[in-house]
Amino acid sequence: MEVDKSNLRAVILDSLKQTTHNLDFLNQLRLTRRSFDKITLCGMGGSALMDDFFQYFKDFPPLRLAIPLGAHNSYHLPNDVDQKTLVIVVSYSGNTEESISSFKEAQKQNLEIAGITYGGKLGELFEQNKIPWIKIPGPQIQPRFSLGYQFNGLVKILMAYGLLAPFAQHEIQTLVEKINPAEIESQAKLLCQKLINKIPVIYASEKNAIMAKLWKINFNENTKIPAFYNAFPELNHNEMVGFTKNLGPFSFLFLTESEDLAEIKNRMKLTAKILGERHLPVEFIEIKGQTPLEKLFYAQLMGNWLSYHLALFYGIDPTPVEMVEEFKKQLKSA
Repeated sequence: MEVDKSNLRAVILDSLKQTTHNLDFLNQLRLTRRSFDKITLCGMGGSALMDDFFQYFKDFPPLRLAIPLGAHNSYHLPNDVDQKTLVIVVSYSGNTEESISSFKEAQKQNLEIAGITYGGKLGELFEQNKIPWIKIPGPQIQPRFSLGYQFNGLVKILMAYGLLAPFAQHEIQTLVEKINPAEIESQAKLLCQKLINKIPVIYASEKNAIMAKLWKINFNENTKIPAFYNAFPELNHNEMVGFTKNLGPFSFLFLTESEDLAEIKNRMKLTAKILGERHLPVEFIEIKGQTPLEKLFYAQLMGNWLSYHLALFYGIDPTPVEMVEEFKKQLKSA
């Protein structure tokens, strides 16, 4: 029986091409040429991850923002928005109710708004109100597999406002030349065998916490299993104590890179030793790449492949998120 009914494997293989897509920028001439002192990114789920992406790139000049960016993952808007705030509303489907709520609140306050979506209610609102927005392809894939489109679109918007270096777009378009998704799939298949019937716990340095977070989400949404993540050194002060009594079939994945601080490497090594003494398996996975951009997308692909092949082993179609859809349906009628 076919498990991957939506051919998610092809989506993952082609995912880096999203960063090279020439996205339509509608109403671009309507954007306001004025100075801003912060950006508020309104989005949920995968759309909210763009904040984590840019926090990760804060020390990477090609993608370092000129002003702070913060995520808003709820209804309305945070209290600190004002006339010097650029509000960017992101929703793959265009129908995310929290994002629509944020848009309406920003409009009520007469704030500068830009957006990213493939259509839906937000697309209609953007067009009706002449809002500058990026139209991304859809709805052929699940929102969580549109991160390349969303990242591409956000870079385009931020460049248009003069908040990113003019060569930022070119930088992300080089990813397709630097990373081979098929090679990463081969590596993931080997590691996947060690995760069967385990609950993944993903740890990384604080700097690389976004990678651990991405993997946790991958296991939740693709494999449909619980998974958890945390970061060094904070986890050594609290979470690790929770494994004094081993109550579950946990398997630990430590994401490492050559530039991890010596102190962090030492903590990882010692933590693995202590967990091993309690019969808790630990795997070290090196994140490869020459730049932060390459490392982040390498990690994203590895997490996608791991969760994808683990789902196939369990006989689970990795694409649908039926529990989320059922929740949304019940929420509407509540």
